[in-house]
Amino acid sequence: MYRVFSGVLLSLISLMALAGGHKVVMPMVPIPVDPAVEKAVTEVVYDTARRWNSQDFASVLELWDPNEPYPTYLAEEQAQWFVGWPRLQGYLDPPRPNPAIEVIREQMRDVQVKQIGPGLAIAIWEMQFEMKTIASNPIGESVRVSAVLRETDAGWKYIHWAESPQTAMVYIENLYEQDVSDDWDEFYEQALKDRKEVWRRRREAAKQ
Repeated sequence: MYRVFSGVLLSLISLMALAGGHKVVMPMVPIPVDPAVEKAVTEVVYDTARRWNSQDFASVLELWDPNEPYPTYLAEEQAQWFVGWPRLQGYLDPPRPNPAIEVIREQMRDVQVKQIGPGLAIAIWEMQFEMKTIASNPIGESVRVSAVLRETDAGWKYIHWAESPQTAMVYIENLYEQDVSDDWDEFYEQALKDRKEVWRRRREAAKQ
């Protein structure tokens, strides 16, 4: 057991070293943008969550620009991009609902907006995704999302959406971190002192 755990731990440490502090979260960088554009685009993002949470997934299609000939959508669990209306509609408004899925919830946070041209904007944010399927416990994960929106007569509408989940190794690392006992910090501080004392005694013994 110890050898297995040590191997896993060394793998995680190597990953962290190679990634160059990949777990460090820096402050959000403010993006200068027209406040009216920021407000309108951000509202579309939050409205997306409300529509998913209503369980009327097909209503999300109303937030897409119907005049866009080739909407593009990448769902994290799918094998390829959805390009065009037939595939997007088949995903959000299938002929029959997936009988295994009971409930889905999305929560959006840290939305940032960048205007990239007249009537065009990019939105980036963090999405907490949670789902309950039949005869199972609910599951959840944090997903990074980016989207391109176009300003229309009916408001800002999506023309592109992409979800970027964490890599498997980072996700596993997070699970290990979540499984640490609540009293770890207190133990850690005392254990460091104990460790230093052990090596001090060894050094003293070696001198005799």
